[in-house]
Amino acid sequence: MAEHERAGAPARVFVASEAHECKQRAEDEDRPLTERLVWAQLAVAAELHIIRKEMRRESRRR
Repeated sequence: MAEHERAGAPARVFVASEAHECKQRAEDEDRPLTERLVWAQLAVAAELHIIRKEMRRESRRR
């Protein structure tokens, strides 16, 4: 049996595509604290990526 076909394994892994999705999971009090901290870090990283992207775009316009 393949690794991904094990019983008890999640059927589908959640992949956050936007910062607000990470933030929602970080604020979900039903999740374990360590998982929430990881989601919070991912949310911050995603926001920083957006800021850097906008700054690069602005610097190219000048």
